[in-house]
Amino acid sequence: MRLQLKAPPAIIVWPAVLILLVGFGLWQLIPKPPSTITMTTGGERGLYYRFGVQLAQELAKERITLQVLPSAGSAENLKRLEDRSQNIDLALLQGGVGSPEQQPNIFALASVFDEQIWIFYRRQAFKEPPTQISQLRDKRISISMPGSGTRVLGLELLKLGGLSADGQTFDVKLMDLDARESLKSLGSKTLDAALLVAGPQTPIIAEYLSSPELGLMSLVHADALALRMPYLKSTLLPRGAINLAQDLPRSDTKLLAATATLVIHEDIHPALITPILKASEDALKKMGLLQAEGEFPSAIGFSWPHDEDAKEYLKKGPSFLYRHLPFWGAVWADRAIRLVLPLLIIIVPLIRYLPALLKAGIEARLSNIYRQLRALEKRCEADRSLAWEEELSEIEHRARALRVPKKYAVDVYTLRMHIDLARDHLSSASR
Repeated sequence: MRLQLKAPPAIIVWPAVLILLVGFGLWQLIPKPPSTITMTTGGERGLYYRFGVQLAQELAKERITLQVLPSAGSAENLKRLEDRSQNIDLALLQGGVGSPEQQPNIFALASVFDEQIWIFYRRQAFKEPPTQISQLRDKRISISMPGSGTRVLGLELLKLGGLSADGQTFDVKLMDLDARESLKSLGSKTLDAALLVAGPQTPIIAEYLSSPELGLMSLVHADALALRMPYLKSTLLPRGAINLAQDLPRSDTKLLAATATLVIHEDIHPALITPILKASEDALKKMGLLQAEGEFPSAIGFSWPHDEDAKEYLKKGPSFLYRHLPFWGAVWADRAIRLVLPLLIIIVPLIRYLPALLKAGIEARLSNIYRQLRALEKRCEADRSLAWEEELSEIEHRARALRVPKKYAVDVYTLRMHIDLARDHLSSASR
C-alpha cells in the first residue's frame, strides 16, 4: 500500500472552522449603516427646511434616503431628537437652544450657516428709529411662536434689555405670530415690532424691507449683546446686500447673527458622518447663501460637544476609502478591514504554533502505535504460544494508513521498519 503524504484533516479543518465562525460573528457584530435616516428642520418656508431638502438631494446620490420633517423650529427639533421613540437622526438647532449639560447625548457635526436676527418696527409706533432693545418698552411685539428657537432667543434678548425676567415679560405685550402673520399685523397697525431669525435670502425678508411703513433696527449694542450671548455674533449688513436693484436695505445695518448647527444623536451610525458632511458642503454651494466661500460647514460657532469623526473630517477631509470609493463601497471595505484585523490576532499566532501542533499530533499517533507494538511484544514474551499475527497485521495496517506531510515521512517509514523487525523477532521466538 502506497504511503499518502497529506496533512491530517483535523489540523487544518478545525482552525479553519474556528476562523470562519469568528469571522461570521464579527461580521454580524459590525452593523452596516442604515440606508434611510430622518432629519427635523423648521417651517416649510424657512431656510432650515430648504437646507434639509437640498441635503436630501445630495445624499440621494450616495443611495442614502433622507426623510425631511418640518417643525415649529429649534426647540421642537431638540425635543424630537431627544425622544428616541421618534427615531430622529439629524436636526438643525439655532444657537442658544439647549445645552450640553441638559442634553448630554447631543453632538455637533458642524455649523452650516448664519441666520441674521431682524427686528422690524412700524415707523409710526416710535418717535425716532429705535436702536436698543429697551426701546421696545410698552410696545406690542412678536418673537415668533412657542416651540421655536426664535422665541427662546427673543426672550433672552428682552431679558438683557430689561423687559423680562424668569421667563415672564413686563412692559411689553407678546403676541404669538409667525413671520407672515407678523407682517400682516404690522400692516394693520395691531403690532409695533417683530423679531425674526432668518437668512438674508429668505423671500419674506425682502417683503419686510420693501415696505415703506417698516424700518429695520440697527443695534448699537450688537457687540455688547454678542459678548453676553456667545452663540451670537455681531455682523454688518451692507447697504443693497439683499437687493441691489431696489437698494435693500437702504443703509448699512448692524445686526446680530445666530449660527445654525447640524447636530446628531449619539446613536447615529458613525459611517454616516462623512457622507452627511460631504453632502452638506455640496448643498451649501447650491443654496447661494450670502456667506464667504468655504466658510461653512465650520468647526466653530456652537457650544455642543464636537463629534470626533466630524472634527476629523473638517480638519483633514474624507478618509482614503471615502475619497476613492462610492459610499457603500467604502462602507463594505471598512467593515472588511474591521473584520480582518481581529482575525489576524487569531491567525498570526495560530500560524506560528501550527507546525508545533502538527508535529505534536503526528508524534502522538506514532507513539500510540509504538505502545501497541510494545504491548504485543511483552504479551508474546510472557506467552510464546500467543497468536500475534492478526494483531500485528492490524498495527501494520494502521501504520500504512497514516497521512503525514513529507517532512515526517521518514518517521512513518521508521515505524514500519520497526514493525518488520518485531515480526522477525516474534517469528523467531515462536519457533
